[in-house]
Amino acid sequence: SSVMVAFHVIMLPPLELSVLLCSYLASDLVEALKPDYVAPLVLWLCHESCEENGSLFEVSHPFLLSLKRALGAIVRQKNQPMTPEAVKANWQKICDFENASKPLRIQESIGSIIGVLSKIDSEGGISTNSTSHAASAAPSAFAEIIGHELPSFSSAYTELQTIMYALGVGASVKEPKDMKFIYEGSTDFSCLPTFGVIIAQKPITGGDLPQVPGLSVDFGKALHGEQYLELYKPLPRSGNLKCEAVIADIVDKGSGLVIFLDVYSYFEEELICYNQFSVFAVGSGGIGGKRVSDKAKVAVPVPNRPPDAVRSDATSLNQSALYRLSGDWNPLHIDPNLAGFAGFDRPILHGLCTFGFSARHVLQQFADNDVSRFKAIKARFSKPVYPGQTLQTEMWKEGNRIHFQTKVQETGDIVISNAYVDLLPTSEISAKTPSEGGELQSTLVFEEIGRRLKDIGHEVAKKVNAVFEWHITKGGHTAAKWTIDLKSGSGKVYEGPAKGSADATFTLSDEDFMEVVLGKLDPQKAFFSGRLKARGNIMLSQKLQMILKDYAKL
Repeated sequence: SSVMVAFHVIMLPPLELSVLLCSYLASDLVEALKPDYVAPLVLWLCHESCEENGSLFEVSHPFLLSLKRALGAIVRQKNQPMTPEAVKANWQKICDFENASKPLRIQESIGSIIGVLSKIDSEGGISTNSTSHAASAAPSAFAEIIGHELPSFSSAYTELQTIMYALGVGASVKEPKDMKFIYEGSTDFSCLPTFGVIIAQKPITGGDLPQVPGLSVDFGKALHGEQYLELYKPLPRSGNLKCEAVIADIVDKGSGLVIFLDVYSYFEEELICYNQFSVFAVGSGGIGGKRVSDKAKVAVPVPNRPPDAVRSDATSLNQSALYRLSGDWNPLHIDPNLAGFAGFDRPILHGLCTFGFSARHVLQQFADNDVSRFKAIKARFSKPVYPGQTLQTEMWKEGNRIHFQTKVQETGDIVISNAYVDLLPTSEISAKTPSEGGELQSTLVFEEIGRRLKDIGHEVAKKVNAVFEWHITKGGHTAAKWTIDLKSGSGKVYEGPAKGSADATFTLSDEDFMEVVLGKLDPQKAFFSGRLKARGNIMLSQKLQMILKDYAKL
């Protein structure tokens, strides 16, 4: 006699399947449902003593064909292998349909599996706690991994990408002040600060992190727990940034490992922004590693008082579809079937999309959408959001730090917690638009250069090592003198002649100065035409050009 065994197999990309089953269900289902537990059934069905034929069996991964489900049988014990003999011994019970059920939704099938696994685990049956590869590794093994540099990569983008990102995190034509983020023709067109995470996300979305030698953890069970982003200057409206990623630290939280991945992004050799991704590898902890890290950017609880400000935005039903165009293609955020397979009613919103909404609210409320004031943001992801729900950001101002938490307005669930945005202080001299014949426009520029050099002046001074003096004219007469000292100490900008001797002195009108700063007038052409006069070591102007280009934008 012969036995025909028919199998209907659903294949999913391994990473997608792992993310769906593990990251979002926060369980060890992949271990509990691995193919090893299907093989014994196949072996039993193929055995000459098995008389079963023409039947459909569901094993581990649920496949529904308007089928009826028997109550089934547990055929392995805790920490024991599953065998064909155990299948044979329980065959009558496996095929008993007296009290059969008929699942109508895939969630019911998943739910029943999870329930059985939990029951068995609590009663000493099979264990749903997998033994991770990392669990067998000594904590000292991470000493070689910490500090490991991942392959550097380039992150090129145009104004199109920055606009798509802004729309993806809720910027809208309904808000006039948002036009600077979604219309490239705006005079103050800017890149939203949180676009900095998009620039740096390749090691996470592109799969570089799992390839690190010795980092033997199951990244299918990895969760994006927290995010930190710091900007050293506003992001250019378009560019090609070189990014370098390094594993900064690894800590053991018992239930999992937290991997801190630092990504540094450079524009024309200058550090533009820094990201720290906190990746929580579920089930890989408990190996005796250190519990805290001095390199982690710590999340901070919000103050214990009513918020100082609250802003809300309704997400659209297309929010996930729009945001994923920025590079996070996980189908969980758009495919209803896969979302249902992961236990959700419908696709969920990207955590970093909610992150972008929240940062926009803070920037609107406390910085008047001035991206030059944005310094850093830290956030912890707590719960998922469904497209169409309303995001409510509650904010507390304490100096230049804005604490915030984000809720789903319809449910009250906190979806981003222990978060804050650090803002740069406003200039001591109010930067007001000068009236005709009044304040010089160049004054605003020198103030801006001085403010931006406060934090990184020491680094710039080491590169430039020179003192520049400016004579600004108006109506043919000297109207102001300014000094940019990038030689002594940490560098500074002040009104007046140089205290000592200047290495180079430049003279030009207020109008021409602004044309140079805005890139509308080439300094070399201005020099040869007589509109710009220079004396001293004029070769140093090449270094000065970098200062004007990078630090003088209003």
